[in-house]
Amino acid sequence: MIQKYSDKQPSSFADTVRLVEDYVREEIIKEARHKQLYYHNLDHAIAVKRRANYIFQQIEPVLSQHKSDAEIMRLKSLVGLCGFAHDMVQLFEPVTAANQPRKRPIRLSEVETANKLLRYIDKLNRELTAVASHKPSILFSDRDLHIIRDAIEATICIRDPLAGKVDYTFSPYSIYQPYLYEPSPKISIVGSIIALADLGTLGIDGVENYIRDGILVFLEDNLNFKPIILNCNFSQPDSLTCYGLDRQQLKAKLLAMARFMVNLARERQSRFELEISGFTEPIRYILRHQIFIYLDRENIQKLEAVIPTGNNVSLPELIDFFCLQEQTQD
Repeated sequence: MIQKYSDKQPSSFADTVRLVEDYVREEIIKEARHKQLYYHNLDHAIAVKRRANYIFQQIEPVLSQHKSDAEIMRLKSLVGLCGFAHDMVQLFEPVTAANQPRKRPIRLSEVETANKLLRYIDKLNRELTAVASHKPSILFSDRDLHIIRDAIEATICIRDPLAGKVDYTFSPYSIYQPYLYEPSPKISIVGSIIALADLGTLGIDGVENYIRDGILVFLEDNLNFKPIILNCNFSQPDSLTCYGLDRQQLKAKLLAMARFMVNLARERQSRFELEISGFTEPIRYILRHQIFIYLDRENIQKLEAVIPTGNNVSLPELIDFFCLQEQTQD
């Protein structure tokens, strides 16, 4: 493994992390190509890494009051790596019909991502240790490995079993990361940062990026909608059967996803204060006012105005909304 990088032997922990990210990049590309991943691909990995790095950069002055420069630099590298690698493996349940949506077993993709990544790091650590000139500080420590697993598994996302029940705050559309609600002390701040960055498209990147992500998630889980979403095919009604779905079923599926996107956005805003409650007040202030600047009522109203969710919306209107103007992946 390390022989492959003989021209760039790591001289710092950041260099070692870059070697791991090179591996992760190759694995994400292969996984996306093999499994037709329109959302959980390299673009998503880069976006989450960018958002995670941005969160860390903004709160770094607060963290620096209590941590050494060396610890800050190490955490920064781990934040970037975990953001980049958190969806490296995507596992689906078996599909028995062409028009059946793909579903992921809960936790399995994240656990296997962490397992695969840590196996690679363990091998890299051993190979670097065999190099006579290596410095112990360039290796991943046991604490680093715990932080990586913790941060990747922090992105596990589930439906709230209490959502939609009487006197409960959240709706049946409620999706959340249990990690952010666990009262037990965290291994480090990295896990919370990665969790926030993973579901942070709307709050950090705004309405247009949130809508595009939502459409790509729908496409990834419903590959039979590829002609509609990527090719914007409404000119030939017969082509819209989508492996056995008639026009009414098509409309119902698209309308359900459109409504889900709006309700999920409302949930993101409703849950925000709960999800940042584990941070100190100075960091919570930065998260509210400097980072998640689009997570407000004004932007929720923009979404509600743009996304067609009414009972009288037509199938052509829905197809026009879900149509992406350019293909993101062949």
